Amino acid sequence: MTVSLNGKIRILRKTTIHAVVNVNTDGAALGSPGVRGCGGVFRNCRSFVKGCYAAPLGSVFAFEAELLAMSMAINYAWINDWCRIWLKSDSSYVVQLLYAHFYQVPWCVWLALHMCLSQITHMDFQVSHIFRESNQVAEALSKHALSLEVSLW
Repeated sequence: MTVSLNGKIRILRKTTIHAVVNVNTDGAALGSPGVRGCGGVFRNCRSFVKGCYAAPLGSVFAFEAELLAMSMAINYAWINDWCRIWLKSDSSYVVQLLYAHFYQVPWCVWLALHMCLSQITHMDFQVSHIFRESNQVAEALSKHALSLEVSLW
């Protein structure tokens, strides 16, 4: 896009409508099974925060908390019409499930996984495993969710 001001040409850079949205997710636990929470943070391509969430999950296992954290992140992206998503998780289990489109999970999280897999087929979606040290904001949100009674966005 170009704009002319007093005879001088000025070039303005137009950002793309569908820039990649990065999302980090994490699940937290007290005991096994025990009280669980999950959290995630959405950032744009310049690392500015677009939104974050923290949600209590009740009594579930750790891998279920990680899976539900990912499920909520994809659902929030779907609702906000963010169609280019790069999900980053410190759970290799979640990453492998999404790569393999694997449906053999506990029945209590099967529907959430099935809906996610359906939604990501309509997105430009990437998933990566990251180390725990790179996931500190999502980890803090998931730990905060342990003390909540309702979800926060």
